[in-house]
Amino acid sequence: MKTNSVLTTLKKYGFTEYEAKIYIALLQRHPLNGNEIANQSGVPNAKVYETLKRLIDRHVIFNVADGSSSNKKLYTPLPYDELLVAMETEFEEDHKLLNSYFKSLSTNNNVGWSELYHISGYAASLEALREMISGSSTNIYISCWAEEMGHLKTELSEAHERGVKIVSITFDKADVHLPWQHYKHHEGPFSDQRHLGELSCVVDDQRVFILHSAGDDTHAVISSHTALVRTTVNYIRHDIYINQVVQDFPEELSKIYGEQYEKLLDRF
Repeated sequence: MKTNSVLTTLKKYGFTEYEAKIYIALLQRHPLNGNEIANQSGVPNAKVYETLKRLIDRHVIFNVADGSSSNKKLYTPLPYDELLVAMETEFEEDHKLLNSYFKSLSTNNNVGWSELYHISGYAASLEALREMISGSSTNIYISCWAEEMGHLKTELSEAHERGVKIVSITFDKADVHLPWQHYKHHEGPFSDQRHLGELSCVVDDQRVFILHSAGDDTHAVISSHTALVRTTVNYIRHDIYINQVVQDFPEELSKIYGEQYEKLLDRF
Protein backbone atom coordinates (compact mmCIF):
# COMPACT_ATOMS: atom_id res chain seq x y z
CA MET A 1 0.00 0.00 0.00
CA LYS A 2 1.34 3.45 -0.86
CA THR A 3 2.23 5.89 1.93
CA ASN A 4 -0.25 8.45 0.58
CA SER A 5 -3.08 5.92 0.94
CA VAL A 6 -2.04 5.19 4.53
CA LEU A 7 -1.91 8.90 5.33
CA THR A 8 -5.39 9.37 3.89
CA THR A 9 -6.72 6.44 5.94
CA LEU A 10 -5.17 7.71 9.18
CA LYS A 11 -6.75 11.11 8.56
CA LYS A 12 -10.16 9.41 8.50
CA TYR A 13 -9.45 8.26 12.04
CA GLY A 14 -8.62 11.72 13.38
CA PHE A 15 -4.92 12.09 12.58
CA THR A 16 -3.67 15.30 11.06
CA GLU A 17 -1.18 14.95 8.21
CA TYR A 18 1.74 15.87 10.47
CA GLU A 19 0.59 13.41 13.17
CA ALA A 20 0.28 10.61 10.61
CA LYS A 21 3.72 11.34 9.14
CA ILE A 22 5.38 11.35 12.56
CA TYR A 23 3.73 8.09 13.63
CA ILE A 24 4.79 6.38 10.37
CA ALA A 25 8.32 7.75 10.74
CA LEU A 26 8.63 6.36 14.27
CA LEU A 27 7.32 2.97 13.18
CA GLN A 28 10.14 2.84 10.66
CA ARG A 29 12.82 3.70 13.25
CA HIS A 30 12.66 4.42 16.96
CA PRO A 31 13.40 5.83 19.40
CA LEU A 32 14.21 9.22 17.84
CA ASN A 33 14.69 12.73 19.17
CA GLY A 34 12.86 15.75 17.82
CA ASN A 35 15.39 16.68 15.15
CA GLU A 36 15.64 13.11 13.93
CA ILE A 37 11.85 12.90 13.71
CA ALA A 38 11.77 16.08 11.61
CA ASN A 39 14.33 14.65 9.22
CA GLN A 40 12.68 11.22 9.04
CA SER A 41 9.09 12.43 8.66
CA GLY A 42 9.48 15.63 6.64
CA VAL A 43 7.48 17.58 9.22
CA PRO A 44 8.95 21.09 9.73
CA ASN A 45 11.05 21.51 12.90
CA ALA A 46 8.75 24.28 14.10
CA LYS A 47 5.75 21.88 14.02
CA VAL A 48 7.35 18.71 15.38
CA TYR A 49 7.12 19.33 19.14
CA GLU A 50 3.55 20.64 19.21
CA THR A 51 2.52 17.68 17.07
CA LEU A 52 4.37 15.26 19.36
CA LYS A 53 2.58 16.76 22.39
CA ARG A 54 -0.84 16.04 20.81
CA LEU A 55 0.21 12.48 20.01
CA ILE A 56 1.49 11.96 23.57
CA ASP A 57 -1.78 13.29 24.98
CA ARG A 58 -3.59 10.69 22.83
CA HIS A 59 -1.20 7.93 23.98
CA VAL A 60 -0.08 7.29 20.41
CA ILE A 61 3.54 8.40 21.09
CA PHE A 62 5.51 7.96 24.32
CA ASN A 63 8.55 9.67 25.90
CA VAL A 64 11.55 7.54 26.71
CA ALA A 65 14.93 8.47 28.18
CA ASP A 66 18.17 7.58 26.45
CA GLY A 67 19.82 6.60 29.76
CA SER A 68 22.67 9.08 29.42
CA SER A 69 23.62 11.75 31.91
CA SER A 70 21.89 14.34 29.77
CA ASN A 71 18.73 12.22 29.81
CA LYS A 72 17.68 13.41 26.35
CA LYS A 73 14.04 13.04 25.35
CA LEU A 74 13.38 10.39 22.80
CA TYR A 75 10.10 9.28 21.34
CA THR A 76 8.69 5.86 20.52
CA PRO A 77 5.35 4.89 18.94
CA LEU A 78 2.47 2.84 20.30
CA PRO A 79 2.83 -0.60 18.63
CA TYR A 80 0.78 -0.63 15.46
CA ASP A 81 -1.29 -3.68 16.47
CA GLU A 82 -2.38 -1.89 19.67
CA LEU A 83 -3.19 1.23 17.67
CA LEU A 84 -5.36 -0.77 15.28
CA VAL A 85 -7.25 -2.39 18.17
CA ALA A 86 -7.83 1.04 19.73
CA MET A 87 -9.03 2.45 16.40
CA GLU A 88 -11.39 -0.49 15.90
CA THR A 89 -12.81 -0.12 19.42
CA GLU A 90 -13.28 3.61 18.91
CA PHE A 91 -15.03 2.96 15.59
CA GLU A 92 -17.42 0.47 17.19
CA GLU A 93 -18.21 2.88 20.02
CA ASP A 94 -18.83 5.70 17.54
CA HIS A 95 -21.01 3.40 15.45
CA LYS A 96 -23.11 2.47 18.50
CA LEU A 97 -23.43 6.12 19.47
CA LEU A 98 -24.55 7.18 15.98
CA ASN A 99 -26.91 4.24 15.66
CA SER A 100 -28.56 5.05 18.98
CA TYR A 101 -28.79 8.75 18.18
CA PHE A 102 -30.15 8.30 14.66
CA LYS A 103 -32.66 5.73 15.91
CA SER A 104 -33.94 8.19 18.52
CA LEU A 105 -34.28 10.85 15.83
CA SER A 106 -36.20 8.55 13.49
CA THR A 107 -38.79 7.77 16.17
CA ASN A 108 -39.64 11.47 16.29
CA ASN A 109 -40.90 11.43 12.71
CA ASN A 110 -44.51 12.23 12.05
CA VAL A 111 -46.18 8.83 12.29
CA GLY A 112 -49.00 10.10 10.11
CA TRP A 113 -46.67 10.67 7.16
CA SER A 114 -46.53 8.18 4.33
CA GLU A 115 -44.55 8.14 1.11
CA LEU A 116 -46.13 8.86 -2.25
CA TYR A 117 -44.00 8.69 -5.40
CA HIS A 118 -45.05 9.41 -8.96
CA ILE A 119 -43.14 7.71 -11.78
CA SER A 120 -43.51 8.59 -15.46
CA GLY A 121 -42.96 6.12 -18.28
CA TYR A 122 -43.63 2.43 -18.76
CA ALA A 123 -40.05 1.16 -18.49
CA ALA A 124 -39.22 3.29 -15.43
CA SER A 125 -42.42 2.20 -13.72
CA LEU A 126 -41.77 -1.49 -14.24
CA GLU A 127 -38.18 -1.11 -13.08
CA ALA A 128 -39.41 0.44 -9.83
CA LEU A 129 -41.81 -2.47 -9.35
CA ARG A 130 -39.02 -4.98 -10.02
CA GLU A 131 -37.01 -3.39 -7.21
CA MET A 132 -40.00 -3.61 -4.87
CA ILE A 133 -40.52 -7.28 -5.71
CA SER A 134 -36.81 -8.06 -5.32
CA GLY A 135 -36.89 -6.55 -1.85
CA SER A 136 -40.00 -8.43 -0.73
CA SER A 137 -39.84 -10.73 2.28
CA THR A 138 -43.35 -11.93 3.18
CA ASN A 139 -46.06 -11.63 0.52
CA ILE A 140 -47.05 -10.16 -2.82
CA TYR A 141 -50.53 -9.55 -4.25
CA ILE A 142 -50.57 -8.62 -7.92
CA SER A 143 -53.25 -8.02 -10.53
CA CYS A 144 -52.14 -7.33 -14.11
CA TRP A 145 -52.11 -8.36 -17.76
CA ALA A 146 -50.09 -11.28 -19.11
CA GLU A 147 -47.64 -8.91 -20.81
CA GLU A 148 -46.65 -7.28 -17.52
CA MET A 149 -46.56 -10.68 -15.82
CA GLY A 150 -44.01 -11.73 -18.43
CA HIS A 151 -41.86 -8.68 -17.68
CA LEU A 152 -41.96 -9.40 -13.94
CA LYS A 153 -41.74 -13.20 -13.99
CA THR A 154 -38.01 -13.38 -13.16
CA GLU A 155 -38.31 -11.24 -10.02
CA LEU A 156 -41.55 -12.95 -8.97
CA SER A 157 -40.02 -16.40 -9.46
CA GLU A 158 -36.99 -15.45 -7.36
CA ALA A 159 -39.31 -14.14 -4.63
CA HIS A 160 -41.34 -17.37 -4.76
CA GLU A 161 -38.15 -19.45 -4.45
CA ARG A 162 -37.07 -17.60 -1.31
CA GLY A 163 -40.42 -18.29 0.35
CA VAL A 164 -42.45 -15.17 -0.40
CA LYS A 165 -46.18 -15.92 -0.66
CA ILE A 166 -47.49 -14.75 -4.04
CA VAL A 167 -51.13 -14.43 -5.10
CA SER A 168 -51.76 -13.20 -8.64
CA ILE A 169 -54.53 -12.74 -11.18
CA THR A 170 -54.17 -11.81 -14.84
CA PHE A 171 -56.88 -10.25 -16.99
CA ASP A 172 -55.89 -12.52 -19.87
CA LYS A 173 -54.28 -15.94 -20.00
CA ALA A 174 -50.65 -16.11 -18.88
CA ASP A 175 -48.37 -17.59 -21.54
CA VAL A 176 -46.45 -19.78 -19.10
CA HIS A 177 -47.18 -21.83 -16.00
CA LEU A 178 -46.87 -19.83 -12.80
CA PRO A 179 -45.83 -21.91 -9.77
CA TRP A 180 -47.52 -19.78 -7.15
CA GLN A 181 -51.21 -19.21 -6.36
CA HIS A 182 -52.44 -17.80 -9.66
CA TYR A 183 -55.91 -17.04 -11.06
CA LYS A 184 -57.23 -15.97 -14.42
CA HIS A 185 -59.80 -13.21 -14.84
CA HIS A 186 -62.97 -13.87 -16.82
CA GLU A 187 -62.40 -12.58 -20.36
CA GLY A 188 -65.00 -10.40 -22.01
CA PRO A 189 -65.54 -6.93 -23.44
CA PHE A 190 -65.82 -5.44 -19.97
CA SER A 191 -62.36 -6.73 -19.02
CA ASP A 192 -60.73 -5.19 -22.06
CA GLN A 193 -62.33 -1.82 -21.37
CA ARG A 194 -62.47 -1.55 -17.60
CA HIS A 195 -59.05 -2.99 -16.84
CA LEU A 196 -57.14 -1.71 -19.85
CA GLY A 197 -53.58 -0.76 -18.90
CA GLU A 198 -54.14 -1.65 -15.25
CA LEU A 199 -51.61 -3.15 -12.85
CA SER A 200 -51.96 -3.24 -9.07
CA CYS A 201 -49.45 -4.74 -6.66
CA VAL A 202 -48.99 -4.79 -2.88
CA VAL A 203 -45.67 -5.90 -1.38
CA ASP A 204 -45.28 -7.12 2.22
CA ASP A 205 -48.58 -5.45 3.19
CA GLN A 206 -46.59 -2.22 3.39
CA ARG A 207 -46.26 -0.65 -0.06
CA VAL A 208 -48.61 -0.39 -2.99
CA PHE A 209 -47.76 0.06 -6.66
CA ILE A 210 -50.43 1.11 -9.18
CA LEU A 211 -49.70 1.45 -12.90
CA HIS A 212 -51.86 3.06 -15.57
CA SER A 213 -50.49 2.35 -19.05
CA ALA A 214 -53.51 2.96 -21.25
CA GLY A 215 -53.04 5.88 -23.62
CA ASP A 216 -50.06 8.19 -23.93
CA ASP A 217 -49.75 9.16 -20.27
CA THR A 218 -48.16 6.03 -18.78
CA HIS A 219 -47.41 6.53 -15.12
CA ALA A 220 -47.35 4.79 -11.76
CA VAL A 221 -47.66 5.70 -8.10
CA ILE A 222 -46.01 4.06 -5.11
CA SER A 223 -47.32 4.65 -1.61
CA SER A 224 -46.99 3.29 1.90
CA HIS A 225 -50.28 4.79 3.06
CA THR A 226 -52.11 2.13 5.07
CA ALA A 227 -55.52 2.96 3.63
CA LEU A 228 -54.32 2.67 0.04
CA VAL A 229 -52.40 -0.54 0.80
CA ARG A 230 -55.38 -2.23 2.45
CA THR A 231 -57.84 -1.05 -0.21
CA THR A 232 -55.64 -2.44 -3.00
CA VAL A 233 -55.16 -5.79 -1.25
CA ASN A 234 -58.91 -6.09 -0.77
CA TYR A 235 -59.55 -5.09 -4.41
CA ILE A 236 -57.28 -7.89 -5.65
CA ARG A 237 -58.76 -10.40 -3.23
CA HIS A 238 -62.35 -9.58 -4.11
CA ASP A 239 -61.56 -9.68 -7.82
CA ILE A 240 -60.20 -13.20 -7.31
CA TYR A 241 -63.25 -14.20 -5.25
CA ILE A 242 -65.70 -12.97 -7.90
CA ASN A 243 -63.82 -14.58 -10.77
CA GLN A 244 -63.67 -17.87 -8.91
CA VAL A 245 -67.46 -17.74 -8.57
CA VAL A 246 -67.75 -16.92 -12.28
CA GLN A 247 -65.62 -19.96 -13.16
CA ASP A 248 -67.55 -22.27 -10.83
CA PHE A 249 -71.06 -21.19 -11.89
CA PRO A 250 -70.86 -19.84 -15.47
CA GLU A 251 -74.21 -21.17 -16.68
CA GLU A 252 -76.17 -20.07 -13.63
CA LEU A 253 -74.73 -16.55 -13.80
CA SER A 254 -75.26 -16.15 -17.57
CA LYS A 255 -78.92 -17.11 -17.18
CA ILE A 256 -79.41 -14.36 -14.60
CA TYR A 257 -77.11 -11.62 -15.92
CA GLY A 258 -76.69 -12.40 -19.62
CA GLU A 259 -73.91 -14.10 -21.56
CA GLN A 260 -71.38 -11.37 -20.76
CA TYR A 261 -73.03 -10.47 -17.43
CA GLU A 262 -74.08 -7.20 -19.02
CA LYS A 263 -77.26 -6.99 -16.90
CA LEU A 264 -75.04 -6.76 -13.85
CA LEU A 265 -72.09 -4.83 -15.19
CA ASP A 266 -74.09 -2.19 -17.03
CA ARG A 267 -75.81 -1.06 -13.84
CA PHE A 268 -73.02 1.43 -13.22
